[in-house]
Amino acid sequence: MAAGPHEDGEVLLRAIDAAWSETQQHWHDDMTAHFSRFYWAPLVDGSRAYLRALGECMEVLNAAERDTSY
Repeated sequence: MAAGPHEDGEVLLRAIDAAWSETQQHWHDDMTAHFSRFYWAPLVDGSRAYLRALGECMEVLNAAERDTSY
């Protein structure tokens, strides 16, 4: 069974989070903390919330499709 878009999104989010972690090892100024707090953390939190909601919608749509199949 193919992965759903919410599962693909989680894989991509983990990949970009790993890239950010790598970047933080080399970026050590005040802007790092500012970027992380005001941009990165909200982006990750919002993305995870979106992916959870998308997964829930996919479950409902898949159930509806199963329930209406002949």
